[in-house]
Amino acid sequence: MYCRSADFRLIKRNFANITQFSRVFSSIHNTTFFKSSSTSRLGFFRTKEGISRGAALNKRKFGLVKISSSALGAGTLATFFYLNVNLALTQPTSIPPMEELDFDNTRIAFQNKSTGELIRSLLVYNLCSFQILVDRAGDLISLGEKFHLGSLMYWFIKKSFFAQFCSGETAEECVTTILNLQKSGIGSILELSIEADLYDESMDQNDEIFRKQWNSRADHVADMNIKCVQAASVQPNNFTALKLTGLVNPVVLQRLSRLLIDLSKAFQHHVKDEKLSKSNFLNILHNLNIMNSDSIVEDLFAQADSDKDGMIDFDEYTNIFSLADERTREIFLDNIPYLTLADLKDYDQILRRLDNLCEFAKERNVRLLIDAEQTHFQPAIDYIAMQLAAKHNRPNSLHGPIVFITYQMYLKDSGQRLVKHYEQSRRRNFTFASKLVRGAYMTSERKRAATEQIPDPIHETLEDTHSSYNNGVEFLLKKIHEAQITASKPLNISNIPVVFMIASHNKESVIKADILMKTLEISPQSGFVLFGQLLGMRDQITYTLSHNGYPVYKNITYGQINQVIPFLIRRAQENNSVLGGSVIDERQILWKEISHRFNLTSRSITNTTSR
Repeated sequence: MYCRSADFRLIKRNFANITQFSRVFSSIHNTTFFKSSSTSRLGFFRTKEGISRGAALNKRKFGLVKISSSALGAGTLATFFYLNVNLALTQPTSIPPMEELDFDNTRIAFQNKSTGELIRSLLVYNLCSFQILVDRAGDLISLGEKFHLGSLMYWFIKKSFFAQFCSGETAEECVTTILNLQKSGIGSILELSIEADLYDESMDQNDEIFRKQWNSRADHVADMNIKCVQAASVQPNNFTALKLTGLVNPVVLQRLSRLLIDLSKAFQHHVKDEKLSKSNFLNILHNLNIMNSDSIVEDLFAQADSDKDGMIDFDEYTNIFSLADERTREIFLDNIPYLTLADLKDYDQILRRLDNLCEFAKERNVRLLIDAEQTHFQPAIDYIAMQLAAKHNRPNSLHGPIVFITYQMYLKDSGQRLVKHYEQSRRRNFTFASKLVRGAYMTSERKRAATEQIPDPIHETLEDTHSSYNNGVEFLLKKIHEAQITASKPLNISNIPVVFMIASHNKESVIKADILMKTLEISPQSGFVLFGQLLGMRDQITYTLSHNGYPVYKNITYGQINQVIPFLIRRAQENNSVLGGSVIDERQILWKEISHRFNLTSRSITNTTSR
């Protein structure tokens, strides 16, 4: 029989607690336990009756200890069987004490990379360290195109930054990267890099021809995302990331966001003890210049007041203004001057596109990540994502939740939104699936805040961002722990109320999360907590997590070079501003590995010559 040394210690420690299993499973022998490095499940159990498959696909064995079944006796074998079944199929009440994650063994991340790839990585990270180059990257590209140097600049970008952070120009070109990562036990988040920002405000955004062109473009992008899901499905439980600004006219997102912000501010202004009375609700409508028949308002309030106490909370208040309700649409169109019927029709169109993508992804066992974008779009993105999650993240789904919502924790309001959305998911009875990132729009957000003279939405210091991120992770881990200790039946990926991804390039945040997971007895193999990093960044974190059996993913971006430029500029800015000292660490690690290889080559040549 084989098992990991850590599991064997747990067997010995728990043997006395479950000796009753010895009578039931005394016939079990010659058991082989495989720890999968490519999935979030454990592997196979060999018994007299044959092999019972857990869920693992990768049979690669490592860190195993061979144990004589006769020496262990039936009771210990029963314990072994009991523990592995619980680890593989349910969330255990306790997990084996594992050694601290060791990120110092950086060579594990480079064993499949050529020396040329390492030198390219070092060059890219060195370029990211030049503040002026990073800040003016967009202007430099425009200047190069003006002087007819565009072809040369795009060639350099494609050979450097594109090759570092992207995997190809089409989804099909990325399949090789997905399969190579799978060999190392790493999943993939495949992302088509098409997004949009606001256009010149002088353009007539309500023009019918303009709208028709935008919807035609959005339908084409939706079809491209279908291909993205298809490519991601070569490995089960992979992700596809979606940017909603590529799937609808961004002006629609901006206008819906403005409406949602106005409604939220009005609630906060009139709320008392987190509740809103009918009279204050009428005051809100009056302040927003919403003047409709009293009967409609009475019906909407009565419908929202679930406990019939004459008061509503924010979730109930939000439901009053649901865009799915024709009465609400009528109120908005009659009273909100910046919202048009065409906007609502475009809203229906993006829901249609996203619903189709969700159904297609569900059929192919692929999950969807709704990306966070700029703050002037984010309220609408959150609203749409929550509608999708409520529909597609139903409890007891075979493969768990489909829709994951992204939170940029460098935003001052991110923690509050995270808690609010979690509470809404509990009340509406759907799985809250999320991804936590630090953020990728710092430069543009601060520039916009300064230009429009509005408050900076981003935390003042890097330390505040770290704290916000770690607090968000802690909040969700504690919610998973609460679910474990209060559950009336074993929890698995289909019925856990919270699933989330720690998408971080910060080693300290990953270590803190790992320590808290152990403290709260959340098994890495449960699939409740996932990890992620971008392709070309912090490989030592990704490969160390995978090597230790944690479910971890690489975000693989692709697209035409001119479409990927905004993504590449953000990566350079993130490496320069957000990651701070970790970029220096990355360069040192790369230089150490390159030096090591050249030293080995030099010694090999010397030895050959001496012969």
